[in-house]
Amino acid sequence: MKFPREKRESRTVVAPPPEAGRRVDGGGAWGPTQFDLPDQNGSNSQAILIVALVGVVVLLIIAALWVLAYFQFT
Repeated sequence: MKFPREKRESRTVVAPPPEAGRRVDGGGAWGPTQFDLPDQNGSNSQAILIVALVGVVVLLIIAALWVLAYFQFT
């Protein structure tokens, strides 16, 4: 048994606030985004550098704790 498809009229469910049209601070009609997006030309070397430096620091801390525990318990 087949039922005919129900036709619905399209309507806007969510709209940006009225003051959004006057914003010029970036991020589109809803305001600035939570995170900075990469550059338009695809260069995100600064983000890669920061992540790499944080990773190296974390690895150094883990290595230092391992060495400390090794010499403490042997």
